[in-house]
Amino acid sequence: MKIYRILAIALVMIVGACQLNAHNPNDLFYFEVDQFFKKYVDNGKVDYASIKEDPALLDKLVEDIAAFELHDIRLDFPFYVNAYNILVIKQVVDHYLISSPMGVTGFFDQTTFKVAGKEMTLNDLENKVIRPTYQDARIHFALVCAAISCPKLYAEGFKPENFNRMLSRNTTEAMNDPTFIRVKADEKLVEISKIFEWYKEDFGESDFDLINFINRYRKEAIPKDYSVGYYEYDWKLNGKMK
Repeated sequence: MKIYRILAIALVMIVGACQLNAHNPNDLFYFEVDQFFKKYVDNGKVDYASIKEDPALLDKLVEDIAAFELHDIRLDFPFYVNAYNILVIKQVVDHYLISSPMGVTGFFDQTTFKVAGKEMTLNDLENKVIRPTYQDARIHFALVCAAISCPKLYAEGFKPENFNRMLSRNTTEAMNDPTFIRVKADEKLVEISKIFEWYKEDFGESDFDLINFINRYRKEAIPKDYSVGYYEYDWKLNGKMK
């Protein structure tokens, strides 16, 4: 009976994928991204070793990213975020075993990929396409650079119908994560991710602006008179331990 159940589930997935493809070819991409993350991501950790053993789905997604047909650049925002996260994983898998993305020369600023027909690096994708086009600071909690200090990668792909909800969910969870936002009440200090320093222009011009942004998503607000500091970024790989 077990084999019949497995075959039935597989048939449902195949039929569902065919129906999506018939409706809109890009829907199939979102479906397969979602299946990929569900299979290989667990509690923010990526099973790079298993992907390395069987890279077929990853390689197909990379091909789909290259050939993706844009319809409306603002509506296709989820595509670009998925593309960034998938291409980060592709680079790690191509160089596995590595202990950090920083162990690969040009990981972010030299290696190029084709994204919707255009050659670009990961930095190009983030800083020349995503940030200037969408101007939404929440994207910094959706783009995951394969490091421990990055925001959490979820076992769920971004899709047009859930994109805004997921951006808010990711941001809310990051702002309430005590390892990401480190409040030291006895020192009247909050230590925050280097992401806020590197991309400060996306969050505001002052420490007051940073605290205001964080408090929009926190359950327990940080007092406005707290000082802001930045803890060191941990670039160790966000890989799942075997």
